[in-house]
Amino acid sequence: MTGRGLRAFAGAAVCATVLGLPGAGAGARRERPPARLMVSADEHSLMLSRQSIVAGPALIQFLNRGEDPHDLRLRRISGPGASARRTLSVAETRSGGLAELNARLARGRYKLWCSLPGHEQLGMRAKLRVKRRPNR
Repeated sequence: MTGRGLRAFAGAAVCATVLGLPGAGAGARRERPPARLMVSADEHSLMLSRQSIVAGPALIQFLNRGEDPHDLRLRRISGPGASARRTLSVAETRSGGLAELNARLARGRYKLWCSLPGHEQLGMRAKLRVKRRPNR
């Protein structure tokens, strides 16, 4: 690389580092991809693709495999700050439909359920554990 090319490359690296662009600089912090969870609904059950995920950004996909419409609610029931009782929701989804929810989940235990009348009582509920993030 010539002197001019080297200066241009170094200048671009400095600009990228100052602007915080992904992959810029040796100590650049990279955002990890979201934890993924598939929740399948049927008459009348919820099935999780895994029983626990890592705290932080999460992509929750809700697949309605049943004949009736269903929705999904999530609420943290234990862990630091669980008393805030914030409920996350996925809108009512028709049979065969797929919906997504992007959220940031704190560590703790979560209750998942279908909020349509009578569905939770018929068995459309599950528990999810959100674990501490691993060391970087």
